[in-house]
Amino acid sequence: MAISQEDIKRIVENSRLRADHEFEHPPVCLAIEGNYGNETFATLGNFSTLLALPKVGKTTATGIIVSSLLKGKQISNFIPSLPDEKKNILWIDTEQGEPECVKIIRTIAKQVNGDPKADPENLIYYPLRRYNRADRIQITEHLIKNTPGLGFVVIDGIRDFVSSINDEREATAIADYLLKWTQEHNIHIFTILHQNKGDDNARGHLGSELMNKAETVATLSREDYNGKRSTIFKPKFTRHKDFQEFSFTVNEDGQILNTEIKSTYEPKSPQPNHLTPDEITTILKQTFGNNESYTYAPLQNKLHTICEKIYDHFGMTKCVKLITYLKDKNYIIQKDGSKEYIFNRYPL
Repeated sequence: MAISQEDIKRIVENSRLRADHEFEHPPVCLAIEGNYGNETFATLGNFSTLLALPKVGKTTATGIIVSSLLKGKQISNFIPSLPDEKKNILWIDTEQGEPECVKIIRTIAKQVNGDPKADPENLIYYPLRRYNRADRIQITEHLIKNTPGLGFVVIDGIRDFVSSINDEREATAIADYLLKWTQEHNIHIFTILHQNKGDDNARGHLGSELMNKAETVATLSREDYNGKRSTIFKPKFTRHKDFQEFSFTVNEDGQILNTEIKSTYEPKSPQPNHLTPDEITTILKQTFGNNESYTYAPLQNKLHTICEKIYDHFGMTKCVKLITYLKDKNYIIQKDGSKEYIFNRYPL
């Protein structure tokens, strides 16, 4: 239903910002420890997304984060700082059955209380697999609105809030819900989504929307180092300074131990297929700002000049990959009968 002209007038009057507007930075509720200090991962009023292939430990990693928040103490590299008045954590699970969910709660309980059957006081856990997507959304909204002292929400299976990950309208609607819930209730929502098997991007239009709107996007993978299987937690996109990737393992006693990895930390050196649509548009507007056209080599040189100003260590080889990616995604096209490339402002 369309809003009235009176509502529009009120929104316009209350929404305009000016240079002298006084504001407070949103409180940090989760940070990541690194060799060069702590970096922000999550703030109240925003949402984040964890990407991973199936069966690599998404739920385990999320349980460690939640345990840290519940204890108010650092576990692995996760540093919690939920405000005293917002200590409650809501976990929505859409994928697993009740026996698996109880195992998750008991694992967290053991971390927090030392007893797997001592229910964590501030954890509120709901398995919603049995309900349809519309009901899940309504139930989640009800819980967010009616849980006092709520500070952090986990949605383990955000894909199950849409009928198809490639439905643009549904993807936009879910992103809008997340933005609305986080802002209205001053909470942080941590979402979990599967990656594509062929690359490390999120799946479908839903994944694209979440990556574009999230405060932080992290990826999870598993590797063997020195005979130990480690879980690798690293940044993909963030509005803050990139945190340093790290790894951990969980031993037979449930202890969480950090493991050593050969660091590949590059704060501002994304791969071409990791660039967001907004980043690509910024690069291309600077490249083709006056409707220029380029043959291949001049285009490579121009992109290199621009990307080196924006990112560290964006070399010529990466520019070759970038051109290939831009061509594949139809961001740049060749003029009819010409070898020159132009900016396609309406890519498919």
